[in-house]
Amino acid sequence: MRRFVTSWSLFSQIHPLFLPKSLRLRRVLRNEGQALVETALVMPIIITIVFGILVFGIFTMQIMSLTEGVSSAGRVLAVSAGQTKDPCALAATSIQGAAPVLSPSNLSYSVVLTPLGGSAQTYNGASCSSTSTITGAAGNLISGGTVQITATYANCSLQFYGKNFMPKGCSISSTITETVQ
Repeated sequence: MRRFVTSWSLFSQIHPLFLPKSLRLRRVLRNEGQALVETALVMPIIITIVFGILVFGIFTMQIMSLTEGVSSAGRVLAVSAGQTKDPCALAATSIQGAAPVLSPSNLSYSVVLTPLGGSAQTYNGASCSSTSTITGAAGNLISGGTVQITATYANCSLQFYGKNFMPKGCSISSTITETVQ
């Protein structure tokens, strides 16, 4: 007479409920720390990637803020002919207002005013005041001329876990040229 012998391993591959209770308990105890080990192995990699994204995001935000600030200053000066005595201060204020995440002490400015048919006059710094709107720097800001604004931010940072990816320093610069209305 032939006896039918069941193999527990055959049924355990189908579903774990076919195992006797003592074998099911051993199986659970054997796999108990698996998730913890996997988490411990993967978490440093995930944290490194997330912090890398954050550092690069901050750097990109600084670039976008400076670009927006310079664009804003160009638009303001383009419509300010005959309305300001200090176009450099107006440009600096516009840049700082549009880029509040950048430290004003680390910003440097250059404004080039070219009157229609005239020669370019360069003014460096945040002030180039005149006594009236028709003399000095304000006198060069006339309708039909051009204004070129350049701003440089000298304190950007790409440090990640103590490693500086720009050891010679980081400087972001943005320039725009507008026609004065």
